[in-house]
Amino acid sequence: MANSITKQTIVDGSRKLVVKVHIEGDGSGEETNLVLIDASSYSPASTDIKIIGIHSTFQGFTADLAWDATANVPIINIPDYEYNLNGDQIGYFGGLVNNAGTGKTGDILISTTGLGAADHGTIILEMTKRNNV
Repeated sequence: MANSITKQTIVDGSRKLVVKVHIEGDGSGEETNLVLIDASSYSPASTDIKIIGIHSTFQGFTADLAWDATANVPIINIPDYEYNLNGDQIGYFGGLVNNAGTGKTGDILISTTGLGAADHGTIILEMTKRNNV
């Protein structure tokens, strides 16, 4: 079997994008560079998404987010508990901008650490689409 990862698009507007992702571990192992947000699958597509809020609750594991590119660029580590990084905290500096270089796709990748059977968690990502393709 494979870990269960379900996504729900809450908002897919011309500029705003909000996606909820639920992860259920089944003991089959870690996720490594799994595409969490496929930028080309939203309308309009954008290769330059900016994260303006992260809300998560994890039980039993942590996760690293990265911008997809020829050489992936780390974004943030999400800890094993309730975590909120919202507009009040990151809004004053403009959010987490995609600073990937060559091969930049706009996608956001996730890699987990410690994901085992019965571990689970939810991430809600609030984003804006910057330069539409």
